[in-house]
Amino acid sequence: MALISIQEYGKLHVGEFDPDHPAVFPSQAAILTSLKPTYGFEVFKYVNGTTISAQQYVGAVQLGPHTIEVLPKVDGNAVNVRRNLVAMLGVALDLEISEGDVARVALQNHGILEIFVRLFCDKLFVQIHKGLVRRYAGREENLTVLRGKLGLAEQIRLNAANPERLFCRFDEFQEDNPLNQVLKSAIRMLLKVSRELRNQRQLAELMLAFEGVSDAPRESLPWTRIVFDRLSERYRPCFKLAELFLKNTPPDVTGGAAQGFSLFFDMNALFEEYIGRLAIRIFTPLGFRITLQGPQQYLAFNENNERPAFALKPDVVGSLNSKTAWILDTKWKQLSIEEAKDGVAQSDLYQMYAYANCYRCPDVVLLYPHHKELGADAGVRGSYLLNPWVHEIESNEVRRVRVATINLENLKTVPAQLSRIFLPEDVASTAAITSGAAG
Repeated sequence: MALISIQEYGKLHVGEFDPDHPAVFPSQAAILTSLKPTYGFEVFKYVNGTTISAQQYVGAVQLGPHTIEVLPKVDGNAVNVRRNLVAMLGVALDLEISEGDVARVALQNHGILEIFVRLFCDKLFVQIHKGLVRRYAGREENLTVLRGKLGLAEQIRLNAANPERLFCRFDEFQEDNPLNQVLKSAIRMLLKVSRELRNQRQLAELMLAFEGVSDAPRESLPWTRIVFDRLSERYRPCFKLAELFLKNTPPDVTGGAAQGFSLFFDMNALFEEYIGRLAIRIFTPLGFRITLQGPQQYLAFNENNERPAFALKPDVVGSLNSKTAWILDTKWKQLSIEEAKDGVAQSDLYQMYAYANCYRCPDVVLLYPHHKELGADAGVRGSYLLNPWVHEIESNEVRRVRVATINLENLKTVPAQLSRIFLPEDVASTAAITSGAAG
């Protein structure tokens, strides 16, 4: 089994497999460049006839004995970057993955696919040892002794000539329920996918634990019938991982050369959601109301139909005392000290100008991932007063856009970094401690 690991926009040669150089067979390249129908975006593109390039999407695809893995383009070795990616996904997708969970399973020779399989197995084993979720289910059956209630109409119709049989209606406490059917479906699928021996062994043991659960076809799994209560809530993290596997992968993972298991995420969306959820953890205890993707405002008003037009939805809005205190917009792209204004796009400044004015916000921040070429310290890199030649005399408001970066090499430091951008230094330190670790 070979793990080929590259970063975003990394290239793969199309040709004979070579362990010293990232390469894939032409048939594998065809699969990698045909994932758009599954995800809605192109994971790989052809650069030329002999080269394909990863795009701004991270994750992995398994092709027979080979796994192709795309990691974020951030500082750090592959093991650390992989571990941080799993931790970020845990926060963004609310998977309840602790830092200890990630550190335990993110080993040198484990790709991201096997890491997620291991996390799923470990979490599911913990819950199964406490007992499978069981539910009362109504049953109707001809029995020799009365159980539950006698169905009179059916008894007359079916058992008139067999009085020794009784048509009974009763409730049975059983493990064959929608939640367990989904979990079993994920286990069965991963058994065909995992190549790591320990994972295979754990999955086989889990299948035995779900032996009494019926097999539901993947295309007709009872998603809408799953309801969590005080007895089943402990299974929610396991369910979310199962959902991640079953809903984000192609329906056929057993087609050999024709198809492989894959799991990819848009880094733009992941970065935005990760930062947004951390902002909720950090600033809510301080009295801020944090809103993700809202509240919605409009840039203009259409005079023809007398309706607002051009909706605005900032990534993160921090409100204090019913007023917008700051707005944070994430951009997953690398700044460059060799470009004017570090390469911040003018269109992004226009967008921030619209946010500042439509939300009457004094502080709008563009947040980028930090990298070593920008220097040792992440944080605010530039501050721009908006329209400084026009003074709002009555309110005396000053509005600005700040450009900042955040270092993702050590996720434990992210809460403190975010706090320093928006809070006084003494408050920022307390807020970072209160919010806890990022993972």
